[in-house]
Amino acid sequence: MTCPNCGAADQAGHFCQQCGAALSPAPAIAPPRRPGKWRRRLTTGGLGCLAFLITASVLFLVVASIPDPVALGLASVAAIVPAMVYALLVLTLDRYEREPRRTMLAAFGWGAVGAVFFSIVASLIFQAILVTAVAAETSTFLSIAIGAPLVEETFKGIAVLAILLWRRDELDNVLDGLVYGALIGLGFAMTENILYFGAEYRESGMAGLGTLFVARAVLDGFGHAAYTATTGAAIGYARAQYRQGAKRFLVPIAGWCLAVFQHALWNTGIFVIAALQGSDASVLSVVVIEAPLFILPAVVVLFIIARTAGQRELRILRDHLADEVSRGTLTHAEHAMLADPLLRQRTVRDAAARGGRPLRRRQLRFLQVAAELAFRNYHLSRGEVLKPGQLAPDDAYRRELASLRIELAGATVATGDTSPG
Repeated sequence: MTCPNCGAADQAGHFCQQCGAALSPAPAIAPPRRPGKWRRRLTTGGLGCLAFLITASVLFLVVASIPDPVALGLASVAAIVPAMVYALLVLTLDRYEREPRRTMLAAFGWGAVGAVFFSIVASLIFQAILVTAVAAETSTFLSIAIGAPLVEETFKGIAVLAILLWRRDELDNVLDGLVYGALIGLGFAMTENILYFGAEYRESGMAGLGTLFVARAVLDGFGHAAYTATTGAAIGYARAQYRQGAKRFLVPIAGWCLAVFQHALWNTGIFVIAALQGSDASVLSVVVIEAPLFILPAVVVLFIIARTAGQRELRILRDHLADEVSRGTLTHAEHAMLADPLLRQRTVRDAAARGGRPLRRRQLRFLQVAAELAFRNYHLSRGEVLKPGQLAPDDAYRRELASLRIELAGATVATGDTSPG
């Protein structure tokens, strides 16, 4: 077969080995069945109204709790800036198959708004029940040590489960679940810190705010992120356990239990360490002891899990894109580059040098589409069953890769750079 784009002869497969152009039309992809137009509109409108009411309620709570504009501004800055820095650090863990920005923002937003709202409501109910059953001091301890971990980790973790159910293609493995969980936890901690920082500034001024900032945003900055990342990693693990029996369900439950245990350990430790320190106890003196005991080990373990999962992602790219070379979707050089971190970085830098940010974005998109195709092949090989009326979008990925290759090659010719891309 002769390529209609570049004229290269003796071509086989769906795509040209020289320029990547499509040689024959790919089979049509049957779109998934969707509910009727009015039903979709009603559902979307109802969810939008609910999200607006919940967001407005949380904003009202924050403003009502911190009526001083100066305190509110300082508390917001002190809580938001660390959360953004930590979120960027978390995103650096996911290098090879990045998740959509809007899904990550939705995860962070749920932690900052939805999980906070429902946790407050559930905690008030839990505390009201305890007050009628036990003494006031006991109810306070049980509410903080047991109630808060159970309630908060449930409403934070449920967002990762929702991503798995309704955005399944955006949660492929342990690393994806860990990243989503950490972002949810950071969003939750941000809103919680605004409330704590504002109250502390009104009571103790800048000195009190500074001390609490060190305790909560620095030493305990990854606390909520670590708890929910544990749940997320377990859900991510279960994602690919097709036909594996009860393990698909037991592992996420175990991950949630471990998250609740970590959270309960931290909250209980506050009472125990404060009691041991006696009159000398302070927030900072307690957290200085707790953070190395409870937070640091969890963060180190999660980091090791993330790095290990990242190496597994590279193996998936190598193994599940090998067939794409023989069918002409990728060249041998592209396949080697996709599975090598150093070559990937160099390719992106070269694209930026040739064509600036636009060409760099196209090169990153090429890497992303190839990774999505690899994970699609991986899940199908593991036994994923497609829904009725839905076909794997393999050929859509292949067409986009061919189009991107032409754009990248055209930019190379335009700049006179003949080095391999």
